[in-house]
Amino acid sequence: MKIRDYIKINKIWLISNLIIFVIINSVLYSSATISRSFQDIVYMDILILLTIFIAFTYGFIKEKNKYSNILKYNEELDNKISDFHLNVFSNMLEKQNLEHLKREDYLKNNINDFEDYITKWVHDIKINIAVINLLLENLEENESQKIISEIKQMEFSVNQMLYVTRANNYNLDIKSEQVEIKDEIRKAIKENTEFFINKNIEIILHVESFNIISDRKWIHYILSQIINNSSKYTDEDGQLQIYSKEDDKAYYLHIKDDGIGIPIEDINRIFQKGFTGKNGRTRTKSTGIGLYYAKKMCNALNIDLRVASEEEEYTEFILSFYKLADYFNVTPMSQ
Repeated sequence: MKIRDYIKINKIWLISNLIIFVIINSVLYSSATISRSFQDIVYMDILILLTIFIAFTYGFIKEKNKYSNILKYNEELDNKISDFHLNVFSNMLEKQNLEHLKREDYLKNNINDFEDYITKWVHDIKINIAVINLLLENLEENESQKIISEIKQMEFSVNQMLYVTRANNYNLDIKSEQVEIKDEIRKAIKENTEFFINKNIEIILHVESFNIISDRKWIHYILSQIINNSSKYTDEDGQLQIYSKEDDKAYYLHIKDDGIGIPIEDINRIFQKGFTGKNGRTRTKSTGIGLYYAKKMCNALNIDLRVASEEEEYTEFILSFYKLADYFNVTPMSQ
């Protein structure tokens, strides 16, 4: 407690004493019956003021000690309450964290079990497809062509399921290695060759050789998805151009077809999960999954994927491989 605060609290007492002091002195000086000795009155005033000062000081010290004890007690009480609350909250957080970890382990086990099942199912189906392809070799070319085309589409869908399962796995492992983009483009084209042959689509390839540090299997998946998408939405006797550019910042890969294009109202939504758009509903059996996961993996690998299009004219996908990007810049995938 400060003395200023004590004065405020005892303001009435001090004023009353001052008034009494003034009254006594006034009476002494004005009374004709009292022998007025200036020295005696001053002596009396000093005694009165000294008595008031001692009483005031004693009261202040007593109140200050009492106030300090109260503050000390409250502080100790607050510390005890704070420690109690802290312990309670710590125990609650620890319990919730343990429950969260148990729940996370449970979900991880379920997802990994599901992935194991899907992986086995995919490999079994691929064996069946391979056997069918062998049997078709004995048929006439005209009879087997349509069947082969459907089987290739089935094979592509099966591979897509395998990649999608891996992309959603808690234990996703992105491997850092040197990837020659031109080689992966050729592999992706070869994987989709049947679709281009059936529609007599011309492929024009002008890609300079360049290497990036990334994950080979996911780069292949991204390129294959985009090229397959072009094969779906390009008409017969169409054209697919694949070319590269370079500047100080990045390598740019352009994949451009002269197909039906994307309606302006759909272009900002083609990377959304499950979005098929007007063309996907009318032209093909689109699932809206391929481009969603292609974009998702591009984000994880620090690759920029953009699209430009004009309806009934063209669709162009642009992949930007930044030169400063390396494996350590790979970002975690959003769940």
